[in-house]
Amino acid sequence: MQDPQEENVFGEHDGSTYSATLREQSGRFYCNNLVVDGHNTPVTHNGWDTREEAMQALDEIASGARKP
Repeated sequence: MQDPQEENVFGEHDGSTYSATLREQSGRFYCNNLVVDGHNTPVTHNGWDTREEAMQALDEIASGARKP
């Protein structure tokens, strides 16, 4: 089994800023340590097929358009 690859990502969406650790493991992307506007935000729905899907989800969570 391959070790997971981690990447620190940052974004801005609808006036909110966020940072997160995005982890790829076994072809899926997971979010660890999401911080939106300085507040830790737990992500309960986690696991996306592509990095683009994960980044879109983080944008939507940061803006409040999607529940974490």
